[in-house]
Amino acid sequence: MRLFLVDGTPQGMRTAEVGNWTGLALFCPRTDLVALGKRDEVRRAGVYILVGPSEAIGSRWRVYVGEADDVWARLQSHDSKKDFWNWVVLFVSKDLNLTKAHVRWLEAKLVQEAKAAKRADVENGVEPGGGHLPEADAADMESFLDNVRLLLPVLGIDVLAPDLHGSGASGLTLELAWDGAAAECIVRDGQFIVKKGSTARTKEVGSLGDSYRALRQRLKHVGVLQAGVDGLLLFTSDYTFDSPSAAAAVVTGTGLNGRAHWKVKGQGISYKEWQEQQVDVAAEPGQLGR
Repeated sequence: MRLFLVDGTPQGMRTAEVGNWTGLALFCPRTDLVALGKRDEVRRAGVYILVGPSEAIGSRWRVYVGEADDVWARLQSHDSKKDFWNWVVLFVSKDLNLTKAHVRWLEAKLVQEAKAAKRADVENGVEPGGGHLPEADAADMESFLDNVRLLLPVLGIDVLAPDLHGSGASGLTLELAWDGAAAECIVRDGQFIVKKGSTARTKEVGSLGDSYRALRQRLKHVGVLQAGVDGLLLFTSDYTFDSPSAAAAVVTGTGLNGRAHWKVKGQGISYKEWQEQQVDVAAEPGQLGR
C-alpha cells in the first residue's frame, strides 16, 4: 500500500494505491476543491463518497455515495447543492478502464454495505440499481471493491462492516453477561463486532456517559437494537465498535472497562488478562523479532 501526501500535510489531499491494483483513491478536504479540480484523475469515470459529521452523534459520519462519468463535474454540482460534507474520497482507474456500468455497480454495492453496517448516516434516499455485469467484469469489480474496502479505513472513513469470515479474522471470541443480558463479540482488525442475536440491558444508569447514551439511542433508532424477550434489547445484526468499552457500555447500559469485563470465550479470563498473556509470551527470550 502506498500513501502520498500531495501537499505534504496529513490533513490535506492524499492519494492511496495498492500494489499492482489499477485503481487509485484520492482523498480531499472540501477546502482544497480548487486544487482537486486541476488533477486529471477527477475528470474520469469513478465512484465517490461525500463525508461530513453526523447531526445525531458527533463521532459518527454522514455520507453520500455517488458515481459519474466525470467525477469533477458531479462534485461541482454537489459543492453548490449539498452543505453537509467536509471531505470527499473518490476511486477511479489509472488505466481508464472503468465504464459507466462499472461505477454504477460499485455505487450500488457501497450504498448497500454502508447502510447494512449502520456506522454512518447514509444520505442516499434511493437505493441505486447497479444493474448486472458480465461475469468477467463482475469478477474485476469484486476485486476493485475489495481494495475500496481496504483503503477506506486507511483514509479515515471507516463506514463499511468488516467481513467476519474473511482471512483477516483473528478467531478470538469474547463474551459478556450482565444483569440478564448476554453478548458475544469477535475481535477483528482492532475492532469489536458484537454478534447478531446478542442481548443488551434496557436500563441505563445515570452515570452512563452522554456519548454512549447517544450511541444506544442511535442503535435503537436505526434498528440495530430492538425490543426482545424478558425486557432485554436484541442485536438484530452484527455491529462494529471501535473499543471494548464502547461495546460493553451499549450491552450493559453502564460505563465499564471493557478490557476487564469482556471474557475470552472458553477460557474464563478477561480480555485484559488474555492480552497480557500474549505480551508476556512475545517478550520471552527468542520470541522478540518473530
